[in-house]
Amino acid sequence: MFKLTEFMVNDLAIQLVLPEVNQAEAIYQQVADSRASLARFLPWAKSMSSVEDEAKFIKMTRTKTANYEMLELVITVAGQPAGMLDLHQVDWTNESAEIGYWLGESYRGKGIMTESVRQLVVIAFNELGLHRLNLLADHKNTTSRAVAQRLNFTHVALLRDELKHDNQFHDMDLYTIINEIKND
Repeated sequence: MFKLTEFMVNDLAIQLVLPEVNQAEAIYQQVADSRASLARFLPWAKSMSSVEDEAKFIKMTRTKTANYEMLELVITVAGQPAGMLDLHQVDWTNESAEIGYWLGESYRGKGIMTESVRQLVVIAFNELGLHRLNLLADHKNTTSRAVAQRLNFTHVALLRDELKHDNQFHDMDLYTIINEIKND
């Protein structure tokens, strides 16, 4: 397992690691256990219906990571998969990317996601040389929006009816953070 970084949140040992196919069952179990709350804001959660689906997803993201098209990471807590976060929509010309994330219900409310996103921002700016990161959160997803706010992302816009899932349009909040050090 390739570990990108490790840190502590309270007394919890957290690692951000590249996904491995042998993690598919544990990751899928987190999705299955949290499906109702995940599917409220993340349409893919309904269609992730088997360990095989998760394994295919891991293989696809590993290929995209190898091609510098995205960076998909598993968040582990005490060595167990708890969720995932990524950089997608990577635009090397404009040195930007979008952050996405999810966390299993049993791991929420502990500060894990906020610190994981903070670590990803550091990696994106310091290791990958990106200039701007965007974070798109459903307007009704107050916990996801709170992550952006705690990390001092700037609220750029409320995008009305930006995404459609479950036959309904959803307003999305767009947050951004700029690598200020790179501007100097």
